[in-house]
Amino acid sequence: MLKLAVLIFILTAPTFAGTLVIGVLTADMALASAMPIVVAAAVGVLAAVPASWAIARAILANQKPGHGRA
Repeated sequence: MLKLAVLIFILTAPTFAGTLVIGVLTADMALASAMPIVVAAAVGVLAAVPASWAIARAILANQKPGHGRA
């Protein structure tokens, strides 16, 4: 499950971080300094950890037993 979670993390971390950075940039131009952008990116990466774990768990739970395994 860890391998699947890492692969999903590779996709979700930039998505979450990018979404939050865009949110910071569009929320208020006064927040357009470097620190809020970095904080938003870090929060996005940290939020992607449990999300990727939950997505991997859901994918594995929905697999049919013995299906797709060599």
